[in-house]
Amino acid sequence: MIDAFRGKQIHILGGGPSINDLDIRTLGSDPVIAVNNAGLDVFPDADVLFVMDRRWFDWNRERLHLNRSKYRVIRQFQEPRGWTLPWPVIELQHDKFGTLSEDPKKLAGECGGAMALNLAYLMGASRIILHGFDMRPGNYHDDHRVKTPVNKYEADFIPSIEGMAVRLEGKVEVFNATPNSALRCFPSLETHPQ
Repeated sequence: MIDAFRGKQIHILGGGPSINDLDIRTLGSDPVIAVNNAGLDVFPDADVLFVMDRRWFDWNRERLHLNRSKYRVIRQFQEPRGWTLPWPVIELQHDKFGTLSEDPKKLAGECGGAMALNLAYLMGASRIILHGFDMRPGNYHDDHRVKTPVNKYEADFIPSIEGMAVRLEGKVEVFNATPNSALRCFPSLETHPQ
């Protein structure tokens, strides 16, 4: 799986409210990493489903069959109790103290979006486009059972991605296609068209 998309442009679909306005036809044939619910109801045919939290599988147990990704990747997996997943997953460890993991068996980052960004880098992306990275409270859906504390975005999530941005500089181009995003460490796609 690592280097599967060497030299390609990869789109990452996050969970911010702006994802509701994304027309997935604009992604073309580029590889796509869908984070959590985006891999069920926004783009179930994404090349990669990335899940940060094992609880997500329990919360979405009845809908997992909707996902048709080639790769399903999770951080530190633990088999659900009393049932089995409908497909195999690739487990990667969490590099809790790093800003960008170069180890193909680990992902750095404080949130699913940051880890998906690290994953795109490990998969060989030459250019990464972020969608749904609003980095403000709320998701495009109401399915999360545990709400993210309001201060987590500013205190943890954004600084984590900002640290990753510094390490990615000169290695891969990253553009934020999220309108009005609070994440400002990457150039806007509007000012750098494809």
